[in-house]
Amino acid sequence: MTYALIGAIESEFNDTNVNTGICEACKRRLESEAIECFTTWRKNAGWLKDIPIYAICPTHNVISDNTKAKFKELNVTYIEEYKEITETFTSGFLNIPLVGAMMEDQLTEDVLIKIDLDMNIIKPLPKALVNSSRIVVGQYDDYCTKHQREGIAEENPFDTGFIISKRTSGFYKHFFKKCMDYMGSDDPGWLRVKAQTGEYYLEEYVMDRIYADKTFDIKTVQKYQIGEWYTPVKELSDIELADVYFWHEHLEYDPEYDKYREKIDFFKRMKDINIVIDIN
Repeated sequence: MTYALIGAIESEFNDTNVNTGICEACKRRLESEAIECFTTWRKNAGWLKDIPIYAICPTHNVISDNTKAKFKELNVTYIEEYKEITETFTSGFLNIPLVGAMMEDQLTEDVLIKIDLDMNIIKPLPKALVNSSRIVVGQYDDYCTKHQREGIAEENPFDTGFIISKRTSGFYKHFFKKCMDYMGSDDPGWLRVKAQTGEYYLEEYVMDRIYADKTFDIKTVQKYQIGEWYTPVKELSDIELADVYFWHEHLEYDPEYDKYREKIDFFKRMKDINIVIDIN
C-alpha cells in the first residue's frame, strides 16, 4: 500500500469563505497553518511522516512565493490548478470534495489521507485505521454537535476535516457531484439546514446524506482531536484521550478558547495515565 496526504489550500487571509461574504469574520491564516500542519506531520506522523504531501489550490487565491519555498523545504508538492467551477462556490469547504476528486484522477498512491490545514498531528495514526477497507470519516461527538453543528444532521453530523479513502474508490467524485447537485437544490432537508446554518456547511450535510444512502461503507470516528470548539480534555475519558491524534485549532482563534490550558490539561492527563507523547 502507498499513501498520500492531501489538503486544499488558498492564500493567507484571502479565501473563498471571505470573498463570498459567507464568513467575513473568519479570516484565516491558511498558508501559515499549512506550514505548521505539514511541519508537524513530518515530525510526528511516525510510519507516515515521509509520505508524499500534496497541497492543492483550485481557485485564483494562490499562495505566496515564500510559502511555496517553505513547501519545497518540507518536500510538499504544491499544485496550482484553477477550476472555473470554484467561481460558483458558496463555501470554501466545497474545495474539499473538488480537490479530492482531482487527486483521485492525478495521483497514483493507493490511500488518500485528508486533513484540515489547522490540524497538527501529535502521534502516529494506527495502521488498522489507515488501512481500513472502509472509508474513514470524522464525525462530531455530542459535545461538538451541541456547541457548533446542531441542526445539520438528524444525529451527529460529519466532520469532513478528516477523511481516509482508497484513491480508486471514486468516493470524492461522488461526494463532489452530490455537493453540486444539492447546491441549488430545493430538497427539504437541505433547505432546513440552509435556513439554520446558511450554506457554510453544505459539504457536511451532503456527507451525512451519503452515509444515510449507504453508497459507500463508511466508518465514523469521533474524539480523535482536541482544540478550539472541540470536546475539552476534561470531558474525555482516559481511553478516549489515548485515541487523540490531532490538535485542531486556528492560528487566529476564538479568544474564549484557552489553548495553553487545554495543552497543559492534556499532557498532565496523559502523564497520569502513563502515556508519553513527544512532540519536540
